Amino acid sequence: MSKLDFLLVKTYKLRPKWQPTGLMYVAKALENVGAKVKILDLFFERNPIKTLESILIKYKPNFVGVSGLYSEFDTIELISKVIKDLDKNIKVIVGGPIAGVLTNELLKIKYIDIVALREGESISKDIFKYSINKMPLEDVLGIVFKKGDDVIYTKPRPIEDIDAIPIPSWHLIEVERYITTNDNWFGKEHLRMLNIVPARGCPYSCIFCDKSVFGNKWRGRNPKNIVDEIVMLKTRYNIQAVMFLDDIFDVNKKWVFSFIDELKSRNVNIYWGCSSRVNHADYELYKRMREAGCLYIFYGIEFGSDEILKRANKGFTSKDINRAIDIAKSAGLRVVGSYMLGMLDETEEDIEKTIKSAINSKIDVGGISVLTPIASTVLFDMAVKSKKIDPNKPYWRATRENAYINLTKNLSNKRLAFLRAKAYWVMFWTRPSRKLPKWFCKIMEKSFFIFRPFIGDRFMNFIHYLDSIRKKLHLGLP
Repeated sequence: MSKLDFLLVKTYKLRPKWQPTGLMYVAKALENVGAKVKILDLFFERNPIKTLESILIKYKPNFVGVSGLYSEFDTIELISKVIKDLDKNIKVIVGGPIAGVLTNELLKIKYIDIVALREGESISKDIFKYSINKMPLEDVLGIVFKKGDDVIYTKPRPIEDIDAIPIPSWHLIEVERYITTNDNWFGKEHLRMLNIVPARGCPYSCIFCDKSVFGNKWRGRNPKNIVDEIVMLKTRYNIQAVMFLDDIFDVNKKWVFSFIDELKSRNVNIYWGCSSRVNHADYELYKRMREAGCLYIFYGIEFGSDEILKRANKGFTSKDINRAIDIAKSAGLRVVGSYMLGMLDETEEDIEKTIKSAINSKIDVGGISVLTPIASTVLFDMAVKSKKIDPNKPYWRATRENAYINLTKNLSNKRLAFLRAKAYWVMFWTRPSRKLPKWFCKIMEKSFFIFRPFIGDRFMNFIHYLDSIRKKLHLGLP
């Protein structure tokens, strides 16, 4: 390949649960205007920095776009430094979720030239025009850049017309790296599964949710376009299932029915799963989804306390949660639920309510995490006001990846970590669809107190390690 116009880099810090879809969309937009593009996922490289240097030397890109999450600030800084140390003429652009919430902090890094806000398809096309002298950088909407000692904010860019966005550049990644099974969610073993983004945006206002990229307006892709992508993945990569990666799938029932009709009219047999919402539970809708191949519904349940649910602005109660789960199960769907510990001023009693609620519910799979407040969210502002966060310090470095930003009332970091580990372990063994005898599961549930002291903070990694062995041995779900 000759000299690149753009090298798009995925950082190496976090294990990828799915392919770098955002970079793939940007890559397709660039390819469509004639740019030469390469995607580099550094996570899979044994020595990511050396690999990056060798790619930079080989392809000599004009621009390097780096995408990352909130907790990857230091990694992005290091990658940017490596790029500039090798060739100061390469322009470094940072986008993705981190760009909208840590804009000013990123621009303080001397190695970063441009921060791209919100969605990147049109931005990247305009930056390509700028690179070939067909557009001044000041005319590129939706970016922040440095000009000498000045920081220039251009006008905000309107949200993308989602129907104008083409199928992403799957050909630029090693797809087999990202194919997974997700046995627990689908309830079937050894499926070849990939992820698709069918819609963008969410109209709800949970106080901890970051909307800096896709915003509050829900936009669904044309169902034909979605099915085109599914058919391509089935044909080219022998995919048997897709997980829809959007905030919420069923905002518009008419759109969901159109998607189902498109699948059926083209005789596309595919397993799929998606995100719904407790207050969206609808038997007739779910039943039609199940008949069209949907195997699970994902709910962001989050808390077991009605008081905490209200504080988080979830818009439903614990009674609504149980009702929604019953509706989904009666329609033949598996239910995946996510839970959080560590809401602002949450007590240990509140946390125990969440754990008890998760264990006693009829969900098939449960995940649990410690809540991290993200800049630009309502929760973050509340945490600053209550002096749980000092905005003048590098708060973004204190995430659940290293040291908690602890928002709770009188709970130590150690105790919070203990409660999360216990909840995860117990929820794992109390899954109602488990095939092992109940007496054995009960013993394993109690075994947490045997294993926990020996494993320490690596407890969660231990669980994932056991599951990875199961998958490598092609064992079924327990």
